[in-house]
Amino acid sequence: MKNLLNYCAIQWYERELENKNIDLEQYLLQHKLDGVEQYIYNGQLLLKSYADISVGVHLAYWPQWLEFWKYNKSNKTIVVKNRHEWIEKIRTNIKAALTQKPEYLVWHIADCSEEETYTFKFKHTDMEVVAAAAEVFNEVVSDIPSNVWILFENLCWPGLRLLDKDIIKRFLSLINKKNIGIILDTGHLMNTNPLIRTQTEAVDYVCRIISELHEESQVIKGLHLSCSLSGEYQQSFNHCLPDNIEKADLMKHIISLDQHRPFTNKVVQKIFNYVQPEYVVHELIYDNFTDLDNLLKQQFVSVGNI
Repeated sequence: MKNLLNYCAIQWYERELENKNIDLEQYLLQHKLDGVEQYIYNGQLLLKSYADISVGVHLAYWPQWLEFWKYNKSNKTIVVKNRHEWIEKIRTNIKAALTQKPEYLVWHIADCSEEETYTFKFKHTDMEVVAAAAEVFNEVVSDIPSNVWILFENLCWPGLRLLDKDIIKRFLSLINKKNIGIILDTGHLMNTNPLIRTQTEAVDYVCRIISELHEESQVIKGLHLSCSLSGEYQQSFNHCLPDNIEKADLMKHIISLDQHRPFTNKVVQKIFNYVQPEYVVHELIYDNFTDLDNLLKQQFVSVGNI
């Protein structure tokens, strides 16, 4: 099992590494991490290559794409003219990711509009989303080497929520590639249950969902490990899209829903009785590396020697 850190080579982080004279590879060794899952959301590397330490790469994510794919309806997240142009953009993103020589790529399976993140009244079903997502993926599958795994990630929005084993089975049956699996995001799964209030309740819920997947749980190859206790927030706001919403307001809302905080309770170890992942990405939100030091320590103490 490889323990990894989520990292994106944005100017903010790169400048801090330089100013504090931090070598990222040495930083990983210091924290007994085996590498990074690097975020590459464009058709080129941001500032620097991390091919030597990138075990996985998280591909670009378009939150709302289904109606564009089906009906050519453009929106804020799809700024292309047609299907062909979008597919080429995805191909370019994959090419950039492959320059980092990853063992696996991460692909989100979800569709949700800005309004739906507030109303929770979803236009499309999980099955509609996964069926269309399989169509999109199969358009670019030839661009991915056979030895590179694709790990599909769950979210709390319509798509691969992991709440129905039949949807997982159907989705994977539509994919024209052998080396495929799921990377289970614990926080995203917790967000599907607004009644959760404690880490113990959250872990019990995650374990129950995994057990209810039966044989489909065997395709879980990795974990995005973090804690998200957003149930109270989910029940605290008016479920309608605010007028004249700014991007900063939307981001604050999304982070309040999807918190990516460290586990601070050893109950998290129970998850590893239900799944034996090849990759564990400690996927935390951090402002700087001093902040990250503290977050990692909290999670490592909780996880223990897994």
